[in-house]
Amino acid sequence: MMWHVQYRKDAASHVARHPSPEEAIEAACRLIDDGCDVYGVGTGPLTDSIDREQIARIYAMWARVKFPFGGKQWGDGKDG
Repeated sequence: MMWHVQYRKDAASHVARHPSPEEAIEAACRLIDDGCDVYGVGTGPLTDSIDREQIARIYAMWARVKFPFGGKQWGDGKDG
């Protein structure tokens, strides 16, 4: 089953499709990290989606794992 990530970038709406929930959630978190507005993650119809509040909670957990001390870990500003 394909998963979708709905997001806005540069005032345009986009839908990206991923083969697993893990890949969709990882993609959504990376998009948020890049400054995109992610407003849906789910399967099936685009209305079948995890809502913004849940996406924000998932992103907060992802960010804590990615940056456990609250900031970039690499001296060159890259995240690895």
